[in-house]
Amino acid sequence: GADVLRLWVSSVDYSVDVPIGANILSQLSDVYRKVRNTARYLLGNLHDFNPSEDIIIYEELPLLDRWMLQRSAQVIDEISLAFENYEFSKFFQVLQSFCVVDLSNFYLDIAKDRLYVSAPSDMRRRSCQYVLSLIIENLAVIIAPVLCHMAEDIWQNIPYELEEISVFQRGWPKPPETWRNNSLNEHVSELR
Repeated sequence: GADVLRLWVSSVDYSVDVPIGANILSQLSDVYRKVRNTARYLLGNLHDFNPSEDIIIYEELPLLDRWMLQRSAQVIDEISLAFENYEFSKFFQVLQSFCVVDLSNFYLDIAKDRLYVSAPSDMRRRSCQYVLSLIIENLAVIIAPVLCHMAEDIWQNIPYELEEISVFQRGWPKPPETWRNNSLNEHVSELR
């Protein structure tokens, strides 16, 4: 309801006349569901993960995991800039692309094998879960200004201890510089 309406407001260029109708709201509901389902998938694969015990050193992460963190840093930067410039429709576009193209259609599709086939404590599985934990925490924070109910719902369902009781206590994410490695894009482009 309210989150979908805020999503609609964030998806339009408010400097011109703004269209609205059943088809537009239906499309936005689809995007809302895609973001929600992506978050549910991430949360569902963290049920046996504890970051304080299962943390992985960045340098030990497989290439695809390091690329996903690099892409996450880019998304945080793009959304931060969009909010700073009041370009809310860009937030919508970046969020949709990240959830659909980068996560669902690429990274998570490949990660399924590691998550479902590897032994519970296998390094390949734990590294993927580590990345998923970083993504879900940052995703909740970056959607909070627009999708506040969904963001808080995600936060309350993260299956491990967090310092903050609410997503709104976390503060805006600042990805570590180690995540920023554009040279990984070339390798992943070949893989894609």
